[in-house]
Amino acid sequence: MAEETRGFKDREGGWGWMIVAGCFLTNICTRAVTRCVSIFFVEFQQHFGRDYSSTAWIHSTIDGITMLCAPLGGFLGNHFSCRSIVMVGGLLSFTGMVLSSFATSLPYLYVTMGLVTGLGFALSYTPSVAMVGNYFHERKALAYGIGLSGSGIGTFILAPAVQLLIELYSWRGALLVLGGFVANLCVCGALLRPIKPKSKADDRLWENKMAAQKDYVTPRIDSENTELMSSDLTKEDLAQLELNNSNNSKTIETENKTMESMNQKNKEGQSFLASDANLTCIVSSKLCGLCLCLESKDEFSFLFHPDFLILLVSVLFMATGCSSPLVYLVPYALSLGMEHQNAAFLMSIFGISSIMGNITFGWITDRPFLKQYRLLNYMGAILMEGLCCVFLPFLISFPALAVCVVVYGYFDGAYVALIPVVVSDVVGPSNLTPALGVVYFLHAIPYLVSPPIGGLLVDITGAYTSTFHLCGASYMISAGILTAAIVTKRWRRSKSTSVV
Repeated sequence: MAEETRGFKDREGGWGWMIVAGCFLTNICTRAVTRCVSIFFVEFQQHFGRDYSSTAWIHSTIDGITMLCAPLGGFLGNHFSCRSIVMVGGLLSFTGMVLSSFATSLPYLYVTMGLVTGLGFALSYTPSVAMVGNYFHERKALAYGIGLSGSGIGTFILAPAVQLLIELYSWRGALLVLGGFVANLCVCGALLRPIKPKSKADDRLWENKMAAQKDYVTPRIDSENTELMSSDLTKEDLAQLELNNSNNSKTIETENKTMESMNQKNKEGQSFLASDANLTCIVSSKLCGLCLCLESKDEFSFLFHPDFLILLVSVLFMATGCSSPLVYLVPYALSLGMEHQNAAFLMSIFGISSIMGNITFGWITDRPFLKQYRLLNYMGAILMEGLCCVFLPFLISFPALAVCVVVYGYFDGAYVALIPVVVSDVVGPSNLTPALGVVYFLHAIPYLVSPPIGGLLVDITGAYTSTFHLCGASYMISAGILTAAIVTKRWRRSKSTSVV
């Protein structure tokens, strides 16, 4: 009973803030470190004597593997323990970074830094982000804004630190130090205390009470005013929960009578699947295997949700746009004749502005009158990022680049904070962990191929303009897909209303 009380108390606060702290630190050790890999770009290129496209595969591999294996992190976190999976990821990341410091070729780095470290980051990132959604509902956007701001703060601190480490100890020594740094993911994982009770009986009671308190929300993008309409559980789900609460207190004899009654109703025309779901809930102690089977089928039902599919298509283009700018920001600044420290400082500027975007958008979109406009805020953020990418190659001075990076970083922080919130709004908190895994998985292909394509364009044209413009166009297409979907839904809704 004490553990159950603790679980309710921790929601919206309590240990929930330690979960946010764990997510914050995980973002520093994963996303911030990945961003700082671009500072090694010129060092790798000069040391191994390779072109832009070949060198870009290092960054794209670590980013691509992180996102490609994101569903694996979500799956393992769901079926085992988020705490243990994050700690395993920390050990893998540490191993990959340390081995990378002994690299003798670019393919060696593709394996150690890309595959090993990327897999470790994947196992750590998704479970830590999803855990925040398990602890927060009312202040979910703010909690995510704080937790995910770790990538911005980490970039702000690590960018000049990594450049200094390279100057003092060469790139090999810098990678060795980063290896010890990412080992702190094991500490981050230790903070992720599960909120659900351990026993099956308490776990069932916890789920029912959470639903009774209306913590689970199933929003819809479809809205007359192009808003996200949030509704509680479906009628069938609520009916099932009511049966659970009543039947848990009944004796076996009463359960048998109820089974016979429900079977009779089924013969009179009730849906077989609905009846079967109720039966499995009532006699869960006898039909445990069947319950697990039904649960497995429902676990990925969100994949067929039309709104989620539209969001995935939009994310595909958005990921194409966001993967290359940070890879080529420092090389572009160096090509303009800037000092190495100033070029690295642009990454710090990006990091600090990203923090502001994380927190302010998280706080703003948690306001009651703005919650229904979260998707519109998300669309506006990626549109602004696209505009920044379009104008960036025309800026040739440090002050102008700094201003552009401030704006780009601010709205990138907004996107990072809003993407898990938007996903949760579409699929519901109960499906957040696997859904986030799918969303991050969809980032994998663009993250893997976009930087090398951008490098190929630089090799062919001798300039960065086409690379940044390709990123800007991808951002705008992403925003356009969501806009078209919302306008189409509104038009269909108004048409059906006028017909009636």
